[in-house]
Amino acid sequence: MIRCASFAVLVVLSVGTVASTQPAADPERTAGIVVMRAINTAENAVRQQSGKYLELADVIDHAALSRVRANIVVSGNAITHQGQQLRLALSPDALQYQVMVVPTATCGTAIFSDERGLIYTGKVLDC
Repeated sequence: MIRCASFAVLVVLSVGTVASTQPAADPERTAGIVVMRAINTAENAVRQQSGKYLELADVIDHAALSRVRANIVVSGNAITHQGQQLRLALSPDALQYQVMVVPTATCGTAIFSDERGLIYTGKVLDC
């Protein structure tokens, strides 16, 4: 019984140590991932209905973006979400796209995705 109690204490201490060494959540990265998931969901729904993907300016009005739309600002050709620039490149046949969330700070985290719905993150090499 003492051996089990000692093991339980060791596990609790180990978990506490791991949790305390985890980096704090980056709110800019989290916001980028949330808007990226919304864009991918909207594009997927549009593709299922029409057979093609939409430009970003058209997809931001989709219901899948309702949760993040209040934080999206369109100014001319620039579209931002919480200060991060949103960019979408559509293939000529509108059957593929690449979308990215680019931070305004040079050392922020960029978020990337495409029609497969996989989301990637990356940082500038010299930060």
